[in-house]
Amino acid sequence: MPLKGGATIVRRESQKALTKSSRPNSENPKKKTLKKKSSNLSRSNIVYEEPTNLKPLRKKKSFKNDTQATRPDDAELLIENGSGTGKHRPDDVNNVNGQPRINKFQASSQDALPEEGMRQHRSVDSGGRESLARVRSSPAGLTDGEADIIAAIDIGTTYSGYSFGIVEDLNKDRTAMFINKTWISGNPRLTTMKAPTSVLFTPEKRFHSFGYEAEWKYSQLAADKVNGGWYYFRRFKMPLLSDENLNTTTSIIDDTGKPLRAAMIYGTVLKTLKSALVENLATSMKSCTVQWVTENFIFRWVITHPAGWSDDAKQFLRLAAKQASIPDIVLVPEPEAAAMYCHISNLHRINTRNGEIICIQKQGLHYLVVDLGGGTVDTTIHEFDDENKINELHSTCGAVFGGLRVDGAFVEFMMKVIGFEEMDKFAQSFRGDLLTLHKEFESKKRVFDPTSQDYISIKVPAILRRIYEVNAKQPLQLKVDNSEFGDLVKMHGDNINIDPEIFDDFFKSAGELILTHVMKVLSSKKGRNVKTIVMVGGFAQAASIQSLMRKKFPDMTILMPNEPELAVLKGAVLYGHEFAPIIKMDAKYSYGISIALPFHRHDHHEDKRFNANGVDLCTDIYSEQIRKGETVRIGDFVTKTSLFVNRKSQKFLSLPMFLHTGAESSVYTTDASCYFLGKMQISLASDRDLNAPIVVRMGLTYSELLVEVVDESNGRTVRDTFLDSPLKND
Repeated sequence: MPLKGGATIVRRESQKALTKSSRPNSENPKKKTLKKKSSNLSRSNIVYEEPTNLKPLRKKKSFKNDTQATRPDDAELLIENGSGTGKHRPDDVNNVNGQPRINKFQASSQDALPEEGMRQHRSVDSGGRESLARVRSSPAGLTDGEADIIAAIDIGTTYSGYSFGIVEDLNKDRTAMFINKTWISGNPRLTTMKAPTSVLFTPEKRFHSFGYEAEWKYSQLAADKVNGGWYYFRRFKMPLLSDENLNTTTSIIDDTGKPLRAAMIYGTVLKTLKSALVENLATSMKSCTVQWVTENFIFRWVITHPAGWSDDAKQFLRLAAKQASIPDIVLVPEPEAAAMYCHISNLHRINTRNGEIICIQKQGLHYLVVDLGGGTVDTTIHEFDDENKINELHSTCGAVFGGLRVDGAFVEFMMKVIGFEEMDKFAQSFRGDLLTLHKEFESKKRVFDPTSQDYISIKVPAILRRIYEVNAKQPLQLKVDNSEFGDLVKMHGDNINIDPEIFDDFFKSAGELILTHVMKVLSSKKGRNVKTIVMVGGFAQAASIQSLMRKKFPDMTILMPNEPELAVLKGAVLYGHEFAPIIKMDAKYSYGISIALPFHRHDHHEDKRFNANGVDLCTDIYSEQIRKGETVRIGDFVTKTSLFVNRKSQKFLSLPMFLHTGAESSVYTTDASCYFLGKMQISLASDRDLNAPIVVRMGLTYSELLVEVVDESNGRTVRDTFLDSPLKND
């Protein structure tokens, strides 16, 4: 009779907190100096370990990875069958509700984004934690300093981008970071270091384009009136900021009202930026291909997120990263990343005439970081303590009065000058021209100086002029020259010329809200000792906002780094580089496998009884491997369990993995508090020693459960990772 949900296990050994010496020992790996192809990024060589008798690292499509390992130190065996026989065998097939996600991943095409909740198997050697970390492209706590590249991705409300640093260079110079190439907007006066947070999918929900390319393509589709079936998301992060229940099932509505899973959208953008980063790195190195870079460098990926995001929201981000084939990530709050960058940067004091340079690495200093983004404003109070560490004292996030309010004020102005009906028709029917108008305004907004006496000239699209003149039966210039703004707004040729006083008013609504918010933070109990304000974010560059801050807080030291719009990105690279390499944490849940044990009528439910080869067994037993609340060392295997089979004809062993959320230990894997994570499978040789155990080890990263299964008869090894979350991913 086939098992209902678990391997038949009657003898088990358990050993907590394994040390490296108790793990399988492989031959000492060869150390090989890999000379990078000529590069302007670093002149040094990378040293990496190449284990002997192993298949190549990062075999991305293989489910099984059979590697050789010697038998670990023997541990005491526990007899648990109660019958004195000492052994029973697992059945050939263990049926568990739900399909192993690895099968779905293997079925997906190479170019398509993996299905949500999928995970990717990594081939590894059996040389202990170091080699495990090397293959996983893990965060700082998981690589023991072995990462070659620290790569950061920041998906902002209005703009998104990436940055990276070579670890060997960062060790010598903490400012040795590289930003993404300049993105071309189509407007010769507008070049940006980030791309617009816009993404386009085909009617079949396949990725088409990102950033400026997505904006232009969609505007063309809209102009031809064939955009209805396409999925276009612009500034899609905004609705997520106000969603208190953001999770892996959240959907976002596109430009025409169609929903799409938010994790898929986020994952697609992460994958696009990841590819652009790797391509940029490969291009910067002469004669190097993307494949060569991915095969010869270990990446540590850092992804930013808004301050105050819930655990569910962070889990949503981890799932999106998995779909982008980024298996392990380091998450960092945006204000914390910005603060790290400010600690290594020359900060200019903007409320003095000489713009003196100030360093905020002063012990005991309390300062307020004001992150002025396109959509939101985040504020965080930090303290630089006696141990040269940054402590967060207070944080608020998501106040929706960023740079987008300036854009809104400009649109309202255009409606007053030209007319609501005409502007509405223009916006609905001529998206490409509307996009051109927005980019024209953006280019002027970025360089506007409120102290200048020069008019600001905005070119009016020809189609907008025509719409007005057809509707109103009069020249547009007559309408503009006779508007409520009088001589402050005039039209010359194709341009509307705006007095700087009127243009400065576009910033006032957002500016007043920012000042009110900052005042509230500074008036709080934890803000009373703050004498320094650090402004970061793209909107911090606006001279009008700087002027308002100087006038409102004349007694404050107001600082800003060079390129404040890149503070979060570059700070994320620093965070990934300097994050503690080895830490411990308490397990959020308990983790185990499904097994079958000899049936005891006083201990087991009758409906769990089945008979195998004349022996009554109980199925669906939850065998706990890591206990909830147990302190574990990140990246280390902390448990060891031995399973036995006694049939030479058995070709493979399947092990279902479960997560348990309850406070008390679960009895059965069918309990409501148990969640199926996936299944491990290892092939069994026909000539294997039946007295040799199948050893199962488990460990934790920040976001994943690590599992290793070793056949001690021949050293055959399989390793995999599972999403560390009870959230449903289907």
